[in-house]
Amino acid sequence: MLKRFIPAAVAAISLAGLAFTSPASAASLPDRMYGCARGDICMYSTEVPSAATKIGIGRGEDWSSSTSDPSYKNVRSVFNYGYPAYEDHVALTYRTPGDQFWPTECIHRAEDGNLAIGQKSWRIAKEVFVIDWINASKPPCNEK
Repeated sequence: MLKRFIPAAVAAISLAGLAFTSPASAASLPDRMYGCARGDICMYSTEVPSAATKIGIGRGEDWSSSTSDPSYKNVRSVFNYGYPAYEDHVALTYRTPGDQFWPTECIHRAEDGNLAIGQKSWRIAKEVFVIDWINASKPPCNEK
């Protein structure tokens, strides 16, 4: 009887220990990076994002300026800290002040082990007109 009990007890203890540990591949990002909360896209006045230079956020909702005077001005970098979900990439439409050309660019979301994929920076400040949360398979994200 003891011979059957010991292996069963060891197996039960081993399984209980697994319930309280998480696998190494399940690493998660912190709630905030560069002053940007999870689920947001944040804009900064410098090429390198930091909490001190944050000038605006888009909180997971689509946003479009209905005027020619955008709310997000002097943007030098953005950081997409969206949750991995159906719509976690951002199609961002912007212009250089005074320019009539408005490109739209996909900003991928930051990922475990690759925060840089969620960042975009410019040497010349931009005015952001549209924030459109989209699926990675939709244009302009699917073009890359």
